[in-house]
Amino acid sequence: MNIPLLRALSMALVLHAGAASTASAFELVDTHGATHSAAAHPGKWIVVNVWATWCAPCLQEMPELDALARAHDRVVVLGLAADGQAAARVAQFAEKLHVGYPVIAGDDAAARQFKVRGFPTTLLYDDAGRQVFLKEGQVTRAELERVLQAHGVD
Repeated sequence: MNIPLLRALSMALVLHAGAASTASAFELVDTHGATHSAAAHPGKWIVVNVWATWCAPCLQEMPELDALARAHDRVVVLGLAADGQAAARVAQFAEKLHVGYPVIAGDDAAARQFKVRGFPTTLLYDDAGRQVFLKEGQVTRAELERVLQAHGVD
């Protein structure tokens, strides 16, 4: 048995599990200059949707995420465009698609804090800032509603 290798793998798993597993682990600034984190939205559930301007499934899910945000006072949806586009271009995309939730212009470093391996990726943090949901691939409002309902959020 290779003990040094086991120790290294164990440490890698611990470090990987800790990245953005809580909402307090991130702070994002949207295209209007507002800062978003758990502290900025106390008592709210936070959906972070990581997307790219060139990603068709990402653009298709935006209306559903917008509807979710409008339907729940206790839920904040944040859209993180992590493909390195300028803030003006990201804001233009959001406006064109009639997205009412805040959008953030980010890059690979922004995506890495959420352990994103592809677009789209959606994370949901509860009102205590704990990650309770992660989906790689297109998400639906119904999927997120089921998670929220399972946790008593109407």
